[in-house]
Amino acid sequence: MEARPFNTNERRLITGISLVMGIRMLGISMIIPVFSIFATELPGSTGALAGLAVGIFGIIQILLQVPIGKLSDRWGRKQVTLAGLVVYFIGSVLSGLSQNIHHLIAARVLSGAGAIQGVTMAWLTDGISLQRRNTALSYVGLSMGLAVIFGFTLSPIIAAKINIPVLFFLCAALVLVTIVYTAIFMDNQSIIEEELPDIKTERIWEVMKNADLNRLNVIGFVGNLNINAVFFVMPLLFKKELGMEAMWKIFIPVSIIGTALMFVFARQADRRGSALITAVGLAFEFSGILLAIFAGGLAAYIVSFFLFYAGHCILSPVLPAAASRYPNAQLKGTVLSIFNSSQFLGSGIGGLLSGLILELDYRHVFVAAAIFTLAAFVAIAGYRDFRRGVRAA
Repeated sequence: MEARPFNTNERRLITGISLVMGIRMLGISMIIPVFSIFATELPGSTGALAGLAVGIFGIIQILLQVPIGKLSDRWGRKQVTLAGLVVYFIGSVLSGLSQNIHHLIAARVLSGAGAIQGVTMAWLTDGISLQRRNTALSYVGLSMGLAVIFGFTLSPIIAAKINIPVLFFLCAALVLVTIVYTAIFMDNQSIIEEELPDIKTERIWEVMKNADLNRLNVIGFVGNLNINAVFFVMPLLFKKELGMEAMWKIFIPVSIIGTALMFVFARQADRRGSALITAVGLAFEFSGILLAIFAGGLAAYIVSFFLFYAGHCILSPVLPAAASRYPNAQLKGTVLSIFNSSQFLGSGIGGLLSGLILELDYRHVFVAAAIFTLAAFVAIAGYRDFRRGVRAA
């Protein structure tokens, strides 16, 4: 049965969150393609310290996601989102001012303290019915995907023509626009009535014992570990083969196709279930990782990057939508922050591991990613969509 169209309030909420997340992602995506290059070239840098600069952002997010999510359940999504954006703004400015690798690591610690991703996802799902969340998140994903296209296009060009630090200042300016928009145009949403039975209040350790949530946490962990590993290694390989000023020729088509697949597969997840589409996304990632292990040269790198990024885009809206189906709607901010903590744990370990292994052989990074991806396949095989005794469709 075809789901009903979004109503006016739902469309307004989706549009607002899409703009907030899209503008923020535009700033972030201008930094991602060249961050490992910047970190490895700063005074005092080593592979391990560059990896720490990448990974420390995720590590700090791990520590703060759940407390910030709980605050948003009590104080409101808007208030907590604004506070997180302000902290991220300051961290971006300080990153651009970094004079050595230690300054950059400290600035990334502050940036990581703006841990609001779980809060914004909870904000969106507060006003969207359970059956339509994958589709709603796909619209947010579409805005973020378009932001990635522009960010990936501008990043290597600006970095080559001016310098990399200016990208951090542009990121800060975009975050400032997001702060203004959120403060003026966004409102807290009432948590909708879920199509699931009421459940007594749970404590956080009871939530963290839920088997299906833990399976999603494993997959989220692996997905972010892999994306940080790939974006640590691939820009260095592309720079060696093409030069930084030509990297946009790879990033643009890859991001366009990935964004299109995100939208298509998110709609399929609403119809066919999260488990199947998650397995498809993991299969794309795994095939790209295997190609990077067993093949070399620019053509192989490009195909590998495309396959991997397509899988990442497929997973991006499906996993948080699945986590938002947790039976106790009153804990949505907490649950999504737990899920995002698992993702950022993957980000932190992915950056650290990549920096350490890269000094040996870049292929070892992909071998580690392949092993973790196999664990994600095992996790999705047992996922039951928070319904006892019923395997997810």
